[in-house]
Amino acid sequence: MSADWAMVWITVVYVLATCAICWANIRSAKATRDQLAESKRQYNEENRAYITYAFIYEKRAFYGLRFTNHGKRVATKVKIALRDEFVQSLSNPRFADRLSRVSKNECVLGVNQSIDIYFGGNEFRENTNKLPIEGDVIYSDDIGEYCEHFIIDFNSYPPIFSVNSELEDIRKEMKNQTQELEKLRKEVFYCRQALPLDKSDI
Repeated sequence: MSADWAMVWITVVYVLATCAICWANIRSAKATRDQLAESKRQYNEENRAYITYAFIYEKRAFYGLRFTNHGKRVATKVKIALRDEFVQSLSNPRFADRLSRVSKNECVLGVNQSIDIYFGGNEFRENTNKLPIEGDVIYSDDIGEYCEHFIIDFNSYPPIFSVNSELEDIRKEMKNQTQELEKLRKEVFYCRQALPLDKSDI
């Protein structure tokens, strides 16, 4: 009888050990799947299209936003949806009309390519009651679809000043030198016209 009970206990222990091993294998397989899923998610996140925005002031005349694809894939079906409140608040109807059409259009942005939208000139800077520019940039790639929200509150920005760049200063200086050389050339020309002819010149 004792031998039979020994076999029973051995069988019970074997069954429990087998169950424990199976449970450990199940947990290990689940951890592996989770790790693979996380690795895939991280890979897709690092290799997706990714559009950022920046406030720009171009040629000391135009204010706008620049949307750039800083990701590693081409962004397709790019749509910039602006809030109507901001568009309707613009004093210049030319910019308001253009921005109202922006939300209806789609484009494609390659890697490191940009698209600029403008919403005002110098009259925008003088407006003391600017509304925040807010909206969403919606796009996709061959991995998925994305929606990035953006908002710029101009009241939190420091005053915008127009400052020449070093290149602009050089261009201005070269322009001044060219004008001075042209004046000198004209003076030499008129002096030669005014001088009496020498016999050697005949």
